[in-house]
Amino acid sequence: MDQHPWIKSYPAGVRWDAELATMPVPQILEQSAAEWPDKSAIDFMGKKLTYRELDDLASRAANGFQQLGVGPGTHVGIYLPNTPHYPITFFGVLKAGGTVVNYSPLDAEKVLEHKVEDSETDILVTLDMSALYPQIASLLGKTRLKKLVVGNLPEMTPAPDAVRAQLAAAKQLADVPADDKHVAFRDLVANGGRYQRHPIGDLREAIAVLQYTGGTTGLPKGAMLTHTNLSAATSQYLETTRTDPPILELGKERLLAVLPPFHI
Repeated sequence: MDQHPWIKSYPAGVRWDAELATMPVPQILEQSAAEWPDKSAIDFMGKKLTYRELDDLASRAANGFQQLGVGPGTHVGIYLPNTPHYPITFFGVLKAGGTVVNYSPLDAEKVLEHKVEDSETDILVTLDMSALYPQIASLLGKTRLKKLVVGNLPEMTPAPDAVRAQLAAAKQLADVPADDKHVAFRDLVANGGRYQRHPIGDLREAIAVLQYTGGTTGLPKGAMLTHTNLSAATSQYLETTRTDPPILELGKERLLAVLPPFHI
């Protein structure tokens, strides 16, 4: 009796027992930047970032995070909607040696407070949006959260002045104080991009991301995703496209981001 009847439904060329390559997660971006440096990695509101530019910004973020004390054992929260700040921060934190903690922009203040304490988040990245900043800023001095890196949506668009004016008219912007508890995202990445690399060790044990559950049956719980978990998932995706004929042509794929990154 066939123990794996579903294999008959696999497209030609796809193997159920394919060996999946694993690697430190930042290497995924670095390889893409080396192979397709001038291809568009992100198209956001008409502003495009190439793989080279995205990797460079991630390295600059890594430098900036290390200047803030990020390294192995440091947990950095990401409290962002779908903007280029997310992948820059995600890869920047991992390059710096830290661990990413995903926060949902839909989280209530009580849930945010629980996640900060439970995940031991000391630094968090967000935007100056009225739907985001006030909720997380209220946790400064109230929880272990020590510093906020605050970006703005206009800086990632081709017409920042016009976008900022539109957001201001709609009263969607929050006032952010200039003090030692706040760092502007533009200042975080205002460096040469040279950062100290940290050896990861066992990829199967090194935690890259703390991904919180929805908390349907209680308080949200942090699922521990290792570098092996995430890089193997990427390799699995590539394996499923190697059909005969191939579903995708590497370097020419286009993906529409629908789900928020913090859900992935």
